[in-house]
Amino acid sequence: MAFATDEEIRIAHDILLKGKNPFDNPRVEIIKKDSSCYVQACPGSGKTTALLAKLIILANKLPLEDGRGVCVLTHTNVAIDEIKAKVGPKADVLFSYPNFFGTIQTFLHKYVAAAALHYFYGSQIQYVDNDIAKAVLLKKYSSLPFENKLKGFVFALMAAKEHRLGEDEINAWGGVDSLIAANVIKKKGKRVVWYDFQLSGHDYANIHGNIALLIRAKKKGIINNEWKEIILKFRIDWLNSWLITDSGHIGITTETGKEYLRIKEEMFKEGILSFEDAYDLAFRYIREKGLDYSSFSDKRFKYLFIDEVQDCDKQQAELINSLFADDKVVVQRFGDYCQAIYEGDRNDGSDNAELRGEDVLYIRNSNRFGENIARPLRSLCMEDNHLLVGNEDVNSVKPVIITYEDPLAVLPKYAELLKTITIPEMDNISVLNLANMEKNEDPLHRVNIKACGWVGKKGANEQKRYIESYYPSFEKKNTKPRVEGDSFDDFLFKNHHGTVKDCGSSIIQGIIEFLDLCNVRNNAKRYNRTSLLNYLTLIDIKNKEELLCKVMKWAMLAATGSNAVDRQHMKEEIYQYLSGALLPLFGKDEATEEANTFFNAVAVGHQAALDAEHGNIYKERDIEIEVATVHSVKGETHAATLYLETFYNKYYESERLKEQFKGMAYTGTDDDTLKSLRVVYVGMSRPRYLLCVAIQKDRFHSIDCQELREIWDVVEI
Repeated sequence: MAFATDEEIRIAHDILLKGKNPFDNPRVEIIKKDSSCYVQACPGSGKTTALLAKLIILANKLPLEDGRGVCVLTHTNVAIDEIKAKVGPKADVLFSYPNFFGTIQTFLHKYVAAAALHYFYGSQIQYVDNDIAKAVLLKKYSSLPFENKLKGFVFALMAAKEHRLGEDEINAWGGVDSLIAANVIKKKGKRVVWYDFQLSGHDYANIHGNIALLIRAKKKGIINNEWKEIILKFRIDWLNSWLITDSGHIGITTETGKEYLRIKEEMFKEGILSFEDAYDLAFRYIREKGLDYSSFSDKRFKYLFIDEVQDCDKQQAELINSLFADDKVVVQRFGDYCQAIYEGDRNDGSDNAELRGEDVLYIRNSNRFGENIARPLRSLCMEDNHLLVGNEDVNSVKPVIITYEDPLAVLPKYAELLKTITIPEMDNISVLNLANMEKNEDPLHRVNIKACGWVGKKGANEQKRYIESYYPSFEKKNTKPRVEGDSFDDFLFKNHHGTVKDCGSSIIQGIIEFLDLCNVRNNAKRYNRTSLLNYLTLIDIKNKEELLCKVMKWAMLAATGSNAVDRQHMKEEIYQYLSGALLPLFGKDEATEEANTFFNAVAVGHQAALDAEHGNIYKERDIEIEVATVHSVKGETHAATLYLETFYNKYYESERLKEQFKGMAYTGTDDDTLKSLRVVYVGMSRPRYLLCVAIQKDRFHSIDCQELREIWDVVEI
């Protein structure tokens, strides 16, 4: 029996896409599918729309005959917000028991992590939040005495790292010979000689007084900057009783391991977990209790839908397989493993094969771009993609390869092409004018002309090409693990592009951190949202209402991306409220110095966002081009995209993918080539109208041929 009738599909279509073409056969087949499957969808296919159609149809069938419901797992709340907006009050039944709609993390926390925390530590979850967990961990670590074994171990890791010194700094400190003699630097490298700054063992007796001060300042700066990065990478492997660090494994029964475990278990007893902690404790709980969660899942749910399944990391894939059995629950997965570009703990498109399954349905026609952009993407893909079809209603122009000698000339040439390339089918409007028209129609007026590349910043080999080579002021977002919670800005602007609700929750967390630093506590415990609001209600409900009204106002400003002046005014208003109205309710006359430092500090994450917001926009009169990494633009749709070739692991894209630029599909198995194809596929599938690729002239000459020019126009700078 089919999942839906033609009439039900028509009704769902009119709710989602009224006035647009009806669903075609592949999408109708997916909507009607009533058994476990994997939906492999091309870029811009609208696969989430097909999922939303299934959910709208389900809303009219609930409750199901057997009393079971539907579980929808996502990576963000976008799909959930969209169905609420599209369906309105009729969707309420979807968000009621026995159904579950939310992120994979939320499901984990609600059904497994909470039980694990209570079982092992007798506590309840207060926060599952990386930012709060990091801040609490760093605070507890900072309070340890200097001679503590854990601190000694972290210092040893810092000392073992390489801290290269430049020639100018070495000369300013008295030269190579004197610094080597005083054990300040050590000679490194065989072919290329460089010098490593030592963190310990300095012989200050042989160093001039002023120089000694500079060296001490250098050492202090390195230590202050690196210890957070090191300690935040530690992780407990409960199965093997190890503490995992960058330098290998340490037994948790060692003095160092015991000290780290003590800190983490203090946090667990306080109900504070990071996302990784939640997964680790959940698997520990399932393993040690010998639990079979699949029996719970199949009694509760008839359907499981997973959106963007290719972005599931190994832990998430393992969790889903542990909790749901395909033979008992209809499991339908939506994604595109050709776009699985996350590294590290993320899957690379092959490791999550168990989430794809054997029954595969395809959406091969894109709604985003036309034939001219579909054509190169058929071969610039990790698998034979010759069935990819462009949207005949989108007038994409023939893509362009820009060849250059000076990388700094690429963005100006791209800007010129945006103005001069026109679309004949649309009255010869230029790509730039079309992009600006669409930008003005966008409620958020987002930049929709972009340039993106794989590798952002220069590595050890500064002669190679990176995004920074084309745009020197480029600042990569999140170049280091974010240490959020060190400033109020980290909470105020954490969800800079999030929902108002998310921003409001984050601001309240920042207020709680401020109160904690002012020694405002709830019976010796840190306040949480519930206990704070309860306290304010007990004094006078107007206090609670005032806080929530102000937080809502600030959250709306934070969510809509206010400018720098508005941000400053908002922060002044918040501080005036915290110090003048809120603190007196707890018997405090003024904020502590520690709280003021926290409130006024420039946030690591926020400053990076501001740098990216202002520094990563190339401007030329009426043109704005955002420069970004491929990873940061994944999932976006642009009017025009310039792909900037960069150096990765010995080669550039045009060197690895010579034949693919000419239209020949890749059939090999080389890991780096497959990785290049996934990144290229994501980056080059963003635009609707114009795709450009920047390749240096000498590399382009080695791939230039008639087959290539049939697919690409070539513009030489």
